[in-house]
Amino acid sequence: MIACSSSLSPLPPVSLFDLLAQYARSQPDAIACASRYRMASYRKIWSRIERATARLQGEWQVTPGDVVAYCGQGHPDALVLYLALVRCGARLWPLEHPDAPVVLADHAAGLPLKMVLFDDDGPQPRAPATALPLSTLIGSHCPCEARAAAFNPAIPSLLAIGADGKFSQHSLLQLQAAAPSGVHEVHCRLFDQDVLGPVVLPTLAAGGTLVFL
Repeated sequence: MIACSSSLSPLPPVSLFDLLAQYARSQPDAIACASRYRMASYRKIWSRIERATARLQGEWQVTPGDVVAYCGQGHPDALVLYLALVRCGARLWPLEHPDAPVVLADHAAGLPLKMVLFDDDGPQPRAPATALPLSTLIGSHCPCEARAAAFNPAIPSLLAIGADGKFSQHSLLQLQAAAPSGVHEVHCRLFDQDVLGPVVLPTLAAGGTLVFL
């Protein structure tokens, strides 16, 4: 008989990525995201995260600590971009407002900005780095293999600019919230403080559905 020891460390919590991979197997046809563009099951959303991770690392050479900016209006593929960047150990700088190109130009200096992705139906921003349409992230097969970095929810994964013009950093650890069940809507600003943490990520963690309007 094996005795239990109170000195044993508790098992680490299941990460969002473990849950998404699990849902891809256990409920592959359940809808994770729906929008006017298309619907994506949990199997498809996990496949897209894997493909995006591989492209970011293998084709675009994104490494831990790099910054990738997103200029657009809450496209569901921007969520795939964010989750793939977390797996790469990189950070997302989301710019989801009309003056995004100006903000990008004014504040990009000094950042390890690797590249900029923008909504296909929006203007191409003038950026001090490579700028590509968001569709190129998952629009074609990537021959590279995804290599997820060791997941640490405390590592900063989001950048934001405060009213004082200074950058702040946020992590998945700071975005934890009770998991809502069922269907939840996302209106334009996917990365707002009161949307991503309280609604978007917990909905995915609970195996629910996000509807992008």
